[in-house]
Amino acid sequence: MLSLKHRLLGGAALALTAVATSTGALAYASGDVFAGGAALPAPDFRIRLDCYALPTELIIKGTPPQFKQLPPFNYVAGKKSQDCSTKHIINNATIYYVSATSGSGILAEFSHDPTFYGHVDHGDSQYFPSVQFAVSETPLGPTDVGIWDNGGTETQGSQSVTVVAPGQDVGQGQYPSPYEHYGQVVQFPMSVDPLTIAYDPTYEKVLNADSTITSYHFHIKYTRKDDSGGLRLDAPTYCKIFNGQITNWNDPALKALNGNQSLKDPADPTSEGAWSVPLQIVGRSDSAGATAIFTRHLAKVCENLSGNQYADGASTLPAGLRGPTYNVQNPNYPPVSGETLGKFTLAPGMDGVAKYIAFTATPGGSNPDKIILGRVTYLSTDYVLPYVLETGQNSYNLNTATLKNASGKFIAPNAASARASFGSLQPPQSDANGHYDSGNIQNGLRTNPQDWSQPISKTAFIANPTAKKGYPLVGTANFIGYTCYQSADKTKTILGLLKYGDTAAINTDGQKGILAVSGMSPLPKYWYTAIEETFVNNSAGIGININTAGQPGPCSAQGITGG
Repeated sequence: MLSLKHRLLGGAALALTAVATSTGALAYASGDVFAGGAALPAPDFRIRLDCYALPTELIIKGTPPQFKQLPPFNYVAGKKSQDCSTKHIINNATIYYVSATSGSGILAEFSHDPTFYGHVDHGDSQYFPSVQFAVSETPLGPTDVGIWDNGGTETQGSQSVTVVAPGQDVGQGQYPSPYEHYGQVVQFPMSVDPLTIAYDPTYEKVLNADSTITSYHFHIKYTRKDDSGGLRLDAPTYCKIFNGQITNWNDPALKALNGNQSLKDPADPTSEGAWSVPLQIVGRSDSAGATAIFTRHLAKVCENLSGNQYADGASTLPAGLRGPTYNVQNPNYPPVSGETLGKFTLAPGMDGVAKYIAFTATPGGSNPDKIILGRVTYLSTDYVLPYVLETGQNSYNLNTATLKNASGKFIAPNAASARASFGSLQPPQSDANGHYDSGNIQNGLRTNPQDWSQPISKTAFIANPTAKKGYPLVGTANFIGYTCYQSADKTKTILGLLKYGDTAAINTDGQKGILAVSGMSPLPKYWYTAIEETFVNNSAGIGININTAGQPGPCSAQGITGG
């Protein structure tokens, strides 16, 4: 893949869709689409976008932003095969995506303000020209939808936007009514995503007299065959870890879950009684969908723990557990000033958290001759073994825990266990095959955006799934967009992408598809059916399908400009 400013428009034609003009600003093709939000599914989503449209880099929000070229996906499945290094579904548009936070995506969508994604070019000076959709694991609930429709202040983490009600004038610091200008907000899930509890398998490095380095690794009894980890954790134990009550890897609870064997490397000469590795928890500093999934689950499974600080799901960590923040521009050792056992050291983005828990420091020089580190966090499968070998997000070789689910089974995070956790959840007003059934309102109404996604509350079914083979810590990546778009070219790109995601085997294959090899799961087929007939082709006849401003239906209403 080529850089943002130097991409081919397909075939042998040397045409650029994002080029520097004489004034230095970037110019784009009319069908180009601009999006951003969740970091959890960002690598996988960027790969999918590169298979559908012209490839470009994954932009990672920051000052300055980072740009990553991801490996093209090669799907081998007979007549349904697609090698994305050479074949794209469309060759006249690009879909750009900024890996930021779910909160950034939501606020950008409400305000139609691309500055929430930060700068997006290598010169660190340009913003997107507009906003079309967001991806978020933090779902929009009834309150959020009410603000969209009627005006108010939408808050995500420490940031907020105020949108006016339809028909009202826009004051200073306010934004136009999204409902009046872009139509009803559109929300639906795109994938089922397990969230891992991740750690570096190395806990100690020692500089020897001959200048060699000896590394010691956690002794895990129930290791997986692919060397991706296998540390066993049950809810009582990880509740104590992430409430700051277990602060050392020598804790008896960890030993008991490890077959009553110490986690100390058998080669480590330290006596068992003296072995000690501080356990430092690490989490997101920003308003993150991953944190929403994490806190929703802990609020449910830890509610009987004395001292539990997770009252309900939230996109930020509890205030009482928040420690200092790691600057990702710095090395990850020595520890951040003010780091405290029992409190989260914070880092921005999935990549920032992954960087901080990785044991990349080397002893000697300005560092001690012996370094001991034992950091643990929550990460998407994109950033850990074995899936990071496909996404190429880092070379840290981070391992993940195997979690005990509500049925008492120890389950690893993968596509199959995520799909099992989603279970038999049905889309709103649907029959067993996903077709529109107006009388079946058990799961809500299709016209209610909030009914398409599991709520952030600990009362949600998905907060602690009951399936016997289900992984317990799971959420969904949700599309959040507009009903009405500003041009037919942008509408065509978006509808084509959605149809591709819902119907192409490269996306729906739960074993060899793009999602599955990243450790995530496609939705059940009946969900894709409901999404297609409601938002893409309007075969359900509800009239809330995505369209272009000025076209018959809701997008012809007075004031609609399109997003």
